[in-house]
Amino acid sequence: MKSKMDISKLMVDYDTEAECRTYLEELRWRDGITCPRCGGKTISRIKARDQFDCDSCRYQFSVMSGTIFHDSHLPLPKWFIATFLICESRKGMSANQMKRILGVSYKTAWYLCHRIRAAMKEVSPSKLDGTVEMDETYIGGKEHHGKGWNRPGNNKEVVIGIRERGGNLRFFHAEDAKSGTLAKYIRENVSTDVDVMVTDELPPTQRQ
Repeated sequence: MKSKMDISKLMVDYDTEAECRTYLEELRWRDGITCPRCGGKTISRIKARDQFDCDSCRYQFSVMSGTIFHDSHLPLPKWFIATFLICESRKGMSANQMKRILGVSYKTAWYLCHRIRAAMKEVSPSKLDGTVEMDETYIGGKEHHGKGWNRPGNNKEVVIGIRERGGNLRFFHAEDAKSGTLAKYIRENVSTDVDVMVTDELPPTQRQ
């Protein structure tokens, strides 16, 4: 949504299907409408059905094709409100709360919450927080000992594990376990205000 948006402004600016569709078009196709099937850019608008027709492959689609709104009969203004509430609610938004706010059935509210959260995780997974532990291990191939046993060519694969104590666990297949590689995975997966980072080689470090 636009910057400095609140629920009252949202309900005024996007209270019709047409306004919601226009915003989605601007958000999805910043450089012009593109066919999701063939990538064609010569598109005809079918106003009567709120759809588009690709002149190249004749595929007909809408701005909602391939999105969380696809095949949904719920009005887009309610989708927008639900998305806003889930994004802005720090303590979470239950299906029962969503049911009361939107005036929909529990089944619809649960479906909304589930689909929106799944889409959020797919686009931008939340970063690990609290006390975080990181470690690397080597799997596959024959065991080698001595200096340089984990160098490329010994058939060992590097796996980095990052765990939020009492929470999520993530594994990554990495090229090596050098400090620069570890730092990259920390930047991409760990919150900047994390409490403690623990590894086998380094003592617990408090971040400020």
